Amino acid sequence: MKIQVVSIKDLVREERWDIDYHLPPEGIAAFPEELVQKVDAVADVVKTKRDPTKRPDESFLYIDISCVDVETGNIREPQELTGAEAPSRARKVVHAYDVIISTCRPTRGAIAVVPEELHGQICSTGFSVIRARDNINPFYLHYALRLPSTLEQFRKWSTGSSYPAILDEDVLKTRIPVPPPEVQDDIAHALILASKQLEESIRKANEAWRQVTGRIYTQLAKETWQEIGHVGAESDLCWTIAQIRARCAELGPVEEEENGDAQLGLLED
Repeated sequence: MKIQVVSIKDLVREERWDIDYHLPPEGIAAFPEELVQKVDAVADVVKTKRDPTKRPDESFLYIDISCVDVETGNIREPQELTGAEAPSRARKVVHAYDVIISTCRPTRGAIAVVPEELHGQICSTGFSVIRARDNINPFYLHYALRLPSTLEQFRKWSTGSSYPAILDEDVLKTRIPVPPPEVQDDIAHALILASKQLEESIRKANEAWRQVTGRIYTQLAKETWQEIGHVGAESDLCWTIAQIRARCAELGPVEEEENGDAQLGLLED
């Protein structure tokens, strides 16, 4: 059983009575204490806004939460909108190398560095926008904010059940490891290089997939489907009609409901 002693004064000030909020985070303890700093010591929250609806015919690029790839932390396919099309949440102005953090469901890690091509564009108010200070590499800051120890703290600060969220103030009080600038630069270089290699691998895999699907389409369309060829029965994948039918039979019945009555659904031969 976990026990934490907290003064009434602290409870009132924080307006949080759940024990998880007041227990110290565990993940950050893995780092040397001399490396650990709060985010507010290395970055500032940026709250610059612009209302694109005031220029209804002018286009802009809009970054919403769905644009952030949670696996890589990269921004993909921001929407090009006119001011007349701008949603009410399209208000926060971003600069190149700002770090944007999704404040809704923050443990997903929807955190990204703004690339140069999005300098001066607009992101959703659902992001906290922070700007690294002069001695902080924004790519390292991005990495540190996506660490499990950081996401653990975001979970602790979150309020709400269906859509847990954090505030700018929660981001600023979160603790992260901060090595010397030259180490940050080395880490940033390694991360960017690995990211480019990952992107290239994905590009090649996507191209191979397009070639296969395109070739099959062409063969079917030209009625040369006989040339597609037999893959071979040695594959471990369940892919033939016979294999699929056999596996469905092996998996057994599932419980279904029809007209309010529970039934067991069986695959008919």
